[in-house]
Amino acid sequence: MEYSKRCNETRIYNAFIQGMITGILGPRRVGKSTLLDRYLELHPTLTVVRLNMDSMQEREQIETGQLEAIILTSIQRHLEPNNRVWVMIDEAQKCPALFEQIKRLYDRYKDQDAIKFIITGSALLELHRLSAETLAGRINLYYLSAFSLSETLTLRHGISVDTNIFTLLEAKQQNESDWQDYFYQLLPLKEVLKENLLQMQLWGGLPEVLTQTSTEERLDYLGNYLQTYLEKDVRAIESITDLTLYRQLIDIAAEQTGSVRDDTRILQALGCHRETLNKYRGYLQATLMYQDIHPYINAALKRLVKSPKGYLINNGLISFITGIYDINLLEKTGQIGHRLENWLLNELQIWLNSSAGHHSANYWRTSSGVEVDFVVNKAPDIYAFEVTYAAVIESKKVRNLIKFREHESKTKLCCYVYMGEFNYDAENNILFIPAWAVLS
Repeated sequence: MEYSKRCNETRIYNAFIQGMITGILGPRRVGKSTLLDRYLELHPTLTVVRLNMDSMQEREQIETGQLEAIILTSIQRHLEPNNRVWVMIDEAQKCPALFEQIKRLYDRYKDQDAIKFIITGSALLELHRLSAETLAGRINLYYLSAFSLSETLTLRHGISVDTNIFTLLEAKQQNESDWQDYFYQLLPLKEVLKENLLQMQLWGGLPEVLTQTSTEERLDYLGNYLQTYLEKDVRAIESITDLTLYRQLIDIAAEQTGSVRDDTRILQALGCHRETLNKYRGYLQATLMYQDIHPYINAALKRLVKSPKGYLINNGLISFITGIYDINLLEKTGQIGHRLENWLLNELQIWLNSSAGHHSANYWRTSSGVEVDFVVNKAPDIYAFEVTYAAVIESKKVRNLIKFREHESKTKLCCYVYMGEFNYDAENNILFIPAWAVLS
């Protein structure tokens, strides 16, 4: 499989040049190691030590305090000022003993440019309180998501697109002609983008799934992916004592993706205590498999529904778990809207992770039932997104966007993502975006 450039690649590679430790977090198999491999291809003269904490042998050596010895043996010299050694460690969270040793080496050589640590993980480092307690103030974290629509286009067809809708969203001044130019550029790719968009509703954004050619191959891969996750990531967490219950929670998360969480019903279905549910769901989030989207809250707190919406963030796993991996069946069951919502959430997260600062994605719903699917806070601006699989504009959803804009004065633009055609309502400042044209 040829390398496919990632949306946030430049930002992450720029961090490699800096002296601080670089942490790259993302679910299993989204391309973290491939990103490192590509960097090494572009810089073949670097002195590099590669380790993987999935390796029991390497992990056992680290657990006996041998990180520095491993590095020196590998490079066959001592660490020297201005002669940087690049130490790249995959699945770092698997070895808690690693972090204290990284801290000592970093502190000893941080002003000498003698060593650069790059660590990757398929679980949040805070899962073991590692970065908070050991590497605080020494590490910058970056996130790598599953493939976006634009990355999928490159991966599957070798087509690179320079346009980025989110860059245009953030432009200081916008007018209808700018949006028309954007969609005109994409028009020749409309059909191939639509086909890839539909594939992502079924199979998500894992690169090795997207490049498979048959349904059977994709289901086999996803089944093995889930089993590997349970056996390697989850079984290693000592406080998870009931793997069957954990798997049942994953099944429920898949079935209810995009819905407001109803913990009472979930507790009844699982037959467990609330403390256990919260703990297991916390690990599901920490291992980057699941995400809660919380309500958008401001002064009108009492009018807002407080329960979060939950998302199992991989559409491919949802297909595997639910057994629904046919577009026509998804349409009949009414689940296609939630899949499209899940896909858009990944695109939004890629956008938010493309720049520094505290950004967030929420949803908005009042006690009277007025709802907006996503509210993106990218300071200093607010963006509202409605997403639907329908090809026609629904007046109720338009009214909801207008009501939100009236409610939140910082709203820069409202976006209506659907399966129809481009349009722009200048009076209400609403952009109607074909989903196939949402490229990051």
